[in-house]
Amino acid sequence: MIYLDWNATAPLEPAARAAWLAAQDEAWGNPGSAHGVGQAARHRLDAALAACARLLGAAAHELIVTSGGSEANATAIHAALAGRPGGNVVVGAVEHSSILRNVEAAARRTGAAVRPLGVDRDGRYAPAALAALVDADTRLLCVQYANNELGTLQDVPALAAAARAPGRDVRIHCDACQGPGKRAIDLRALGVDSAAIAGHKFGAPKGIGLLWTASGWRAAPLILGGRQQQDRRSGTEDAALACALAAALAARLARAGDEDMRQRRALDACFARIAAALPGTCWLARGAQRLANTMCLAHGGVAADVLMTRLDLAGFAVSKGSACMAKRSDPSHVLDALGIDVSTARSAIRVSIGPTTDDGALRSFADVYAREVRAMLARAAD
Repeated sequence: MIYLDWNATAPLEPAARAAWLAAQDEAWGNPGSAHGVGQAARHRLDAALAACARLLGAAAHELIVTSGGSEANATAIHAALAGRPGGNVVVGAVEHSSILRNVEAAARRTGAAVRPLGVDRDGRYAPAALAALVDADTRLLCVQYANNELGTLQDVPALAAAARAPGRDVRIHCDACQGPGKRAIDLRALGVDSAAIAGHKFGAPKGIGLLWTASGWRAAPLILGGRQQQDRRSGTEDAALACALAAALAARLARAGDEDMRQRRALDACFARIAAALPGTCWLARGAQRLANTMCLAHGGVAADVLMTRLDLAGFAVSKGSACMAKRSDPSHVLDALGIDVSTARSAIRVSIGPTTDDGALRSFADVYAREVRAMLARAAD
């Protein structure tokens, strides 16, 4: 099987596996315990958070360990609206479902109106359009760093600047789950109040993520209990998972620059091969600044569900988009927001690659993709 679904989850980094095993062997205690066994785990946990902070342009005390990106997003959204009834929330149209569903729930609870921020045909938010939506009653703005289906990168600092103005008290949250490990990110430079990170997107184990909150904003906890993490998120911290997260992030960032160039060239070559064999194929949102590892392919007249199954049987693991929405048969809300025709949207699949994806694998994929799409088109014509 050739794995081309790295945006859904990345294979475990060898450095992360080694760090996790070492911590399990040497620091398996409860970090909240005062004895030596517990303090060994506390030391590993604190060192891991300090390492993550250095890599992300943050301070260790600004990081909250979570179970992943969805929890981090939920915590930031509900905290931003807690005790602030009414007003409105501005949310991007191509955000992840963990943003959209939590915004809907929090807005319903607090009586806030939801204002969607649209995108252009490459999935980009425009600062001018955002500025027209945000006003003195805006409580929260949610904009992502990179889109998981299209790879589109947003100009988060420009969007944050457009939302800020005298007399406004807007919290800005950024779902940054698709960025770290693929690119170097300075969280403070984004100009936002909070950001979510998911470890398994860059080779850490599943079940570990981070919520960054800028100094000066203490987000109310979503999970109550033993008051761990300065009562920002209760629950016993897993020092081994934190060590694996820090190791994975360091390993991926050490080669991120070289990988960015290599992956960009590799996908360009892959698409050129597909387009030569199958001229009607589109690369959606190719014109935007984007993640180097992501390509959203579409060819009108074929069904993505069927194509994905055929590719799977041929030995290629791809997806239609977000893994959490994989069971839905209609086009995703991301593709709907682009305003493309239904036939193209229904045919779209996502190819996302990583450090171990080589050129030979992508040449094979290009040939098989063209073969399978031609077969599906021929069958539809009969």
